[in-house]
Parts: sequence; structure tokens; C-alpha cells
Amino acid sequence: MATSKQAASGGEVVVELALPSWMGAGFLRRHGLSIVALTLVAIQLVWKGVLLGRSYFWGDDYAYIVRAMEHPFGWDYLTSMYGPKLLPVGFAVVWAVSRADVYNWVLAASVLLVLQVAASFAVYRLLRVLFGPRRAILVPFGLYLFTPLTVPALLWWAAGLEAVPLQLALALALTSHVLYLRSGRTRHVVAAACWFLVALGSFFLKAAGAFPLLAFMVTAGYFGGVRTALVRHLRVWLVYAVVLAACAVLFVLGLDTSDQPVGLPSFADTAAFAGTLLGKVFPALALGGPIDWFGGWAVPPDLLLLSSWLAFAALLVVTLRCRRSAGWAWAGLIVYLVAVDFVPVVLGRGQYASQALEPRYLADAALALALCLALATLPVQGEREPYRRVFPAGRAAAAGGVFAGACLLLSFVSVERYTTGFEARADRDRNYLATAERTLATLPPGTQLYPQALPDDVVFYGFGEANLSSHVLGPLAPPAVRAMMRDPQPSADPKVLDRDGNLTALKPYAGQVRPSGGECFPRMGSTLTLPIATKGDYALAGFSYLRAAGGPATVLVGTTRVAVTLPPGAHSMYFMTRAKDTEMRITTTQDLCVTSGVVGVAVPATEG
Repeated sequence: MATSKQAASGGEVVVELALPSWMGAGFLRRHGLSIVALTLVAIQLVWKGVLLGRSYFWGDDYAYIVRAMEHPFGWDYLTSMYGPKLLPVGFAVVWAVSRADVYNWVLAASVLLVLQVAASFAVYRLLRVLFGPRRAILVPFGLYLFTPLTVPALLWWAAGLEAVPLQLALALALTSHVLYLRSGRTRHVVAAACWFLVALGSFFLKAAGAFPLLAFMVTAGYFGGVRTALVRHLRVWLVYAVVLAACAVLFVLGLDTSDQPVGLPSFADTAAFAGTLLGKVFPALALGGPIDWFGGWAVPPDLLLLSSWLAFAALLVVTLRCRRSAGWAWAGLIVYLVAVDFVPVVLGRGQYASQALEPRYLADAALALALCLALATLPVQGEREPYRRVFPAGRAAAAGGVFAGACLLLSFVSVERYTTGFEARADRDRNYLATAERTLATLPPGTQLYPQALPDDVVFYGFGEANLSSHVLGPLAPPAVRAMMRDPQPSADPKVLDRDGNLTALKPYAGQVRPSGGECFPRMGSTLTLPIATKGDYALAGFSYLRAAGGPATVLVGTTRVAVTLPPGAHSMYFMTRAKDTEMRITTTQDLCVTSGVVGVAVPATEG
């Protein structure tokens, strides 16, 4: 580039500025597509990073973290089932992140965001290997990056650790498979099998169907037909089958330890579930919806749903008329949605109709949608006679631009509404954990902090003892306090945390027994017997008494013997038990009037 200016002597001075070679037109021609793709990924990174900054741990996140903090890293930890899920890849990430800095949302979200960026580049590489350096691949690539299908799972850490590594591994496995189809080299088969193994370790139930299905669809539809796929590449399918079979054995054996029932609901319920998940949620979110949410459920308005179906119908008609192999792509997408995203969900969640409105179950469908849309519209690199008739280029480009812009706008609106709906919950969880951490750090010496269920709006749902405060909040406590929380001693003044995370007195929430006649339970020698049942669960037990002189006593429940020291006067004495029996026996030499007994759970005295 040259510019000129007038010198002081009146002559013209020519100044030449030479641009670096990488800024030249040749560089942009060679790498322009990658630069645009990188820009799109960067925009996605900023957008989803902001969204993750407005989210926080909840639900299964706490259970995952508790498992990581209470188990050593090893085969048993990685391969133990969580419900009907085999998730060693996600469990490995949880273990590393939690051990580095437990409940650090910035760290946890950053790791998930890095995985999402890696998955994005893997999808771009897959499209580029399949179709070559075509600018048109930016359309399905942009759809993958910005569709709301991926957002609900991403903003829920546990769900994101299932969905994002799966998408990354599937994209890389499919890329290696396509490279094998082009070159016939064994190393690409090995790479594909290894990435298939990672996918199975990310989410077995989905990966087991996703990769074989997509790989076969690409092979048979675009690399020689069904006979070629089955006969010529038989050894490849056998390699994949061996990988799948090995993991399937591990999965089936682990189902014996799963606490979540698996079964197919009635035909009517199954059909209704499919109609909602695949006929309502998927088409709306795939094209930018649903705009409206009810909590975390997608509830697209009728007009948007109709528009989505019309858009898909138009795509189907146009591509089938123009693109020779478009049928393979659309059939592959339909089979994928049914086999990968519907069947596993309905087997585990089909008895709950509302679960069909959960978009996180469809996160991996974003990859399948982007791939199948590209295959239905673009020729695979080297494909001969890909079109029956030429697409109407001008009108198609204009319509495609308007369509893509509308989908992008809808996507940002939908995701913003979704995230806004959960910001209050995220702030609530964040504030509760921060307050609880301060309380545990300043706990008065000698305090007995009893296990309790966390507030419903913090741990949205939980299963068993692992969701009690002694486990969920234990990692935030100093070591001595953590040990006390796991094994609290009998106390006449035990404490719990209130719904904001501050220290408070407890009260029992359970059935209570009182003497059938008189003020005190009858005494036989030095023993009082209270007819109260314990089921063997970890529970709060105790009794109230009057006129005690104070001193030692022994409480026997089943085979569990608890030594207590009774303060003089009128008090209640509590302890934690796992015993199973129908009686509580209290033995003491002092004069003791026991007025009631209780077995149940601890709740803050400030509640109710």
C-alpha cells in the first residue's frame, strides 16, 4: 500500500506500508473459512460464558461432588452407576475439579466451557472433513453453536458433564471414521474406536446407539451404499462392536446396583411422551425456540410450534427434490431422535409425563441435527452427481439468510428467558453455601451439628443419606468439624442450620410417642421401655424427661447402644441412629421421668 504527502521542500515523498504476509489476500483466501469459524466459536464462548456466570450448582451437582469428595479416585469410583447411567468421564472431571477447589463455580464452569469449545472445534473439523472448505458449512455449524438445544444441559453442571464430552467424543469418532472411509488406513479405525470408547464413558446409554447409527448412515448413504457398508467395512463394524460389547457388560453388571427403576410405561403414556419430546420440544428448540418456559420446561406457543414444523417440512420437501441422498440424512435424524434421545429417556423417566418437556435430554441432538442438515443440503467432498436439480441459488440464499437470522434472534430471546428464570435460584444456592461455610468456620467449640436435609430450594431433590448436610456441606468445614458432622455425639442441645445457613436449635420432625397412662413411661427396675419404631435408616432419635438428678444413662435401640450424660432438670436428649427395632430402652440408676420419645429427622426450630 502507498500513500504520499508534500515535503517541506515542495517535493513529494512516497511512503510505502507493507502489510504482513498473513494479512494478505492469499492468506484470507486460504484461511478465511477457518477465521470465520473461529470468530463464531469466540462469540459462542463469550455468550455461553456469560450464561454460565449466571448459573450455579444445583440438583445432581451436589450428589456428584459428594461422591468425588468421599471416594478415592479409582476403578470402583469411575464405574459405579448413578441411576441407570455409566459416566466415568464425567466422574473423572468432577473428581479433579472438586478436589482442586470444592464448590468453586468459576472453576467448574470454566472446565465445562473449555469442553464446549473443544466440542465446537471438533464439529467444525467433522464438517470440513466431510464437505471440504465450503462456506456453506458455516450454516449447520452456526446452528450447532447457537441452538437452545444445548443450553439447558450446559447450565446444569451434572447434565453438561454428560452431554458435552459426549458431543466432543462423537464428533471426533465420526471424523476418524470418515478419514478411514477415504483412506482405508487402520490408524483411523483405531482412533474412531478409541473416541467411541470415550463417548461410551461419557454417556453409555446414548453413545451406544449414537455413534454406530451416525457412522452407518454416513457410510451407507454417502460412501458406496448399504452393501458396501456391510461387506467392505465389516471388520470396522466388528471393531466397534467389540468396544461396545465390553462396555455393555460393565453397564449390565452395574444395573444391579442402580437405585432407579427402568421400564417402559404403557403404550398410551409412551406415545404421549414421544409426542411431547419429539413432536413439540425438539422442533421448537432446534430452530431457536421455545421462547416460553415454565421453570425448566419448554412450553412453546402454538404459533412458534406450527412455524417450526412448517420450516422443517419446507426443508424436507426442497432437499428431497434437489439432493439425491437427502433421504438418508433425514431418516438418520429421525432414527437418531427415537433410538438415542427418546428410548433411553422414556425407559427411565416415562412414568413422569412432565419430563418430556425437559430439553436437556436433547442436547446431543444438536450435533446430529447439524450433521444431517449439512448432509441433506451439501455434497460430500468427492461425491458425484449429488443433485437431481440445482438449488435456486439466489432465492435459497436470501431465504436461508432470513431463516438463519430469525433462528438466531429467537435463540437469544429463548436462552435469555431461560437463564433469567433461574438466576434467583442460582443466587439462593450461592448465598446459602457462602453463609454455611462461614458458619462452619466459626462453629463454637463443643457444638454438635446434626445432619439435616438441605432446604428444598437449594438441593432441589436428593436421594438418601448422601444428600444430608453432613455430606453436602462437609467439604466446606474444617477437618475437625467435618468429622463431628459425620459422627455427632448425643446432646441435649444439638444444632442445625437454618434455611439461610446460620446456626440454630433443632426440633424433631416425626411421630412422637407418649405414655398411655400417667405423666411418665412406666419403669421396670432401672429400665424404661418406649414403644417406638426405627426402620434402619439414618435418623434422629431422642426422648424428653423431667426431674432428673443428672448423670449417665444407656439407651439401647436394636443392637445399637448409646451412652448419654443427662443434664439435671427437664431436658430433651437426642442422638443419631441407624438401628432397626420397635422399642427404645433407657437404663439408668437415677430417678427419671421420661415423658415422650421420638424418631425422625432434624429440622430448624425456626421452621413452622
